[in-house]
Amino acid sequence: MKAQDKTSYDDLQLFAHQLLAGVPMTSLYRLDLPGGPIGMSILEIKEAVGFNTEKLDAGVVTKALFWVRGLIGRVFGWDDDEKLIESVSFLPRLTADEIGRSQIEPGRNEGISRVLYCFENEFAAEIINRTVHCFWVMATEPTANGYALYMAVYVRKLNWFTPIYMALITPMLKWIIYPALNRSVAINWNKTTGHENGKGELEQAHNTHQS
Repeated sequence: MKAQDKTSYDDLQLFAHQLLAGVPMTSLYRLDLPGGPIGMSILEIKEAVGFNTEKLDAGVVTKALFWVRGLIGRVFGWDDDEKLIESVSFLPRLTADEIGRSQIEPGRNEGISRVLYCFENEFAAEIINRTVHCFWVMATEPTANGYALYMAVYVRKLNWFTPIYMALITPMLKWIIYPALNRSVAINWNKTTGHENGKGELEQAHNTHQS
C-alpha cells in the first residue's frame, strides 16, 4: 500500500471527487503504463487496454467466479430491477453541460455497467443491483515515460445486505479478480503500444472494505 498513490489520486482534478463525495472507496489501484503516444485521452487509453471488450482476458478462475455470481443473481433475482435502477442511479445528478461534454453517451450499457460520463482524463460507470450500488472510475495523468492509470471502486450501501455481500466477495475481488484484470490491462497496453519490454508496474495503492 502506497499512501502517496492515494494522495496523487486525490490531488487529480476529477469530477468523480465531487460526484462521489460521501461514497466509500473500497479499492484503488495504480498501473504505470510505459510508452504510448503523447496526449492520449482516457477514452483512447481505455480502448487500448481493452476495457469492456474480449481483449480483457481475466482468466479462467475469474470467468468462473463471474459465472457463479451471475447464476446466484438469477436464482435470487438480484440483477433485474429497473425501478431500483431508475431511483438510485447517479445519472440524474449530471448537468446538461456535463452530459454534453461526455465522449461516451451517459446511460449507455457497457457489459454489466452503465456509463455515467467520459471526460478527457476520467471515465466513470455504475453497477446497480439489489445487493450494491457500485461505481468504478478510471483516471489518467501523464508521467515522465508514459501514463499513470488509476482504477478506483466505490460502493454505496443500498440495504442491510450490502455490508454482508461486500464482506463475502471482497477477498475474491482483492486477491483474484482485480489482480487478474489489472494484469490483462498491462498486457494489452504493451501489445497495443508496442512496448515489448515493458511489463506495466502494478501497485496496489489503497485497498479497504466496508465493515
